[in-house]
Amino acid sequence: MKPRPDTLAPFAAAEALRALRRPPTKDDLELNAQGQALLDALEAELRPNELAASFPRIVNQMARLWRRPREMDKYFDGLLVDTRGNRHGFPLKVLMELTNLKEHYQTTAFPSDDSIWDGADSVRGKHQ
Repeated sequence: MKPRPDTLAPFAAAEALRALRRPPTKDDLELNAQGQALLDALEAELRPNELAASFPRIVNQMARLWRRPREMDKYFDGLLVDTRGNRHGFPLKVLMELTNLKEHYQTTAFPSDDSIWDGADSVRGKHQ
């Protein structure tokens, strides 16, 4: 039985985690046709060029999810919010591109009709 990565010394834990990962695919390492099409469709000021150069797999995944707003919103959240507690974060330029793209996506490309205030009147009415 293999030891759990969290019970190993830091170097050994990193090696154990690498062993659990799948080998990178071509789509992990370079922009595919879908990813390039997404970049081409975006206005120049929104185009995440740094993201595409540094993390092509993310742009490729965005291209796959782009027309599925709920999934895309979850993907943005997963990229921008560290739920594991051990992430280093993106370089500032990439973070800014992601933030701008998320805002564009949620306000222009696929605006949501949902609001955190939806249903507030019905809740307030119950307490009056």
